[in-house]
Amino acid sequence: MHGQWRFAVMVVAALVVASAVWTWLPPDDGTQAAIRDTIARFESAKWLVWPSDRYGETDLSAPTRERLEDRRHRELMTLAEGAALEDALHVDAVAALLRSPRLRDGRLPVSCRADVVYFDVRRRTLRGELLVRAACDIVQTTGRWNPRTGEIVDLAEDEPSTLCQVFDYTLVQRGNAWRVVAKEPVGSQDGGPPSFYDRSTGAFVQDTGT
Repeated sequence: MHGQWRFAVMVVAALVVASAVWTWLPPDDGTQAAIRDTIARFESAKWLVWPSDRYGETDLSAPTRERLEDRRHRELMTLAEGAALEDALHVDAVAALLRSPRLRDGRLPVSCRADVVYFDVRRRTLRGELLVRAACDIVQTTGRWNPRTGEIVDLAEDEPSTLCQVFDYTLVQRGNAWRVVAKEPVGSQDGGPPSFYDRSTGAFVQDTGT
């Protein structure tokens, strides 16, 4: 009886140790690449660019605005859920597009991407979620509409940002895809200043507001 009890304790202890080790084991390269891609697509999907069938216009009609927001909503739903999705949808992306200072300069945002400039898989939870710390640079390409030729000309891409804010992402696997379920700024969630990744030095700095 005592032997069986001792064996059971050893099995439980081994399972606890194995679970603890498993949570800190980094995922394979393929999984890391998929997670990195999900974060980049999630960040870029939150932004809108000027619709190509409205390049010659300086404003967007109500149906066009609804179409843009609906497309954005559907894309985000494939990349996020829970608090991350709610926070992303809470942003009025159409209003942000129309307020873009680029428009006042006669330039239209025609494409947008998110470059993941810092990426670190922190650990795995016992529920199978992955906790990742990352920083992204949002890069837009803008151009000018030439009414004479009916084309976008003078295309220019944003210069890379030196400082990119760092966030903690929580991701969960759904089938063969990963989704962002939470996103929290590093530093400021505890009342401290937000943390930024300095691409020129590889160091982390905090915005003290001074």
